[in-house]
Amino acid sequence: MKGVNVAFKSTCENYLFRGIKIPNGGPSISHLFYAEDAIFVGEWSEDGIKNLFQIFKCFHIASMLKVNSLKSRLLGVDIPNSELHHMASILACCEGNFPFTYLDVPMSANM
Repeated sequence: MKGVNVAFKSTCENYLFRGIKIPNGGPSISHLFYAEDAIFVGEWSEDGIKNLFQIFKCFHIASMLKVNSLKSRLLGVDIPNSELHHMASILACCEGNFPFTYLDVPMSANM
């Protein structure tokens, strides 16, 4: 996964996908990897979503591993349902909603 981290860091540095900045001088977070799971966290923009889709395609070409769109979810905070649906269709994944549980930890839109 180190190669994936380096490639994704380069993507963020070139503003193809913008992570979120943690308050009070904290770092910028764009992705988290755990075992076979990946979570991408970023600013809401159609260009960012399209670039993320291209990253998934490049990952598939380079590794011969494909993102399972049936298990993938796109979530947005304070995003209209119509826009969430549109962006999920770009990524060919399902729409998710809050609250949800990840690794037995409850997640909500306002933590």
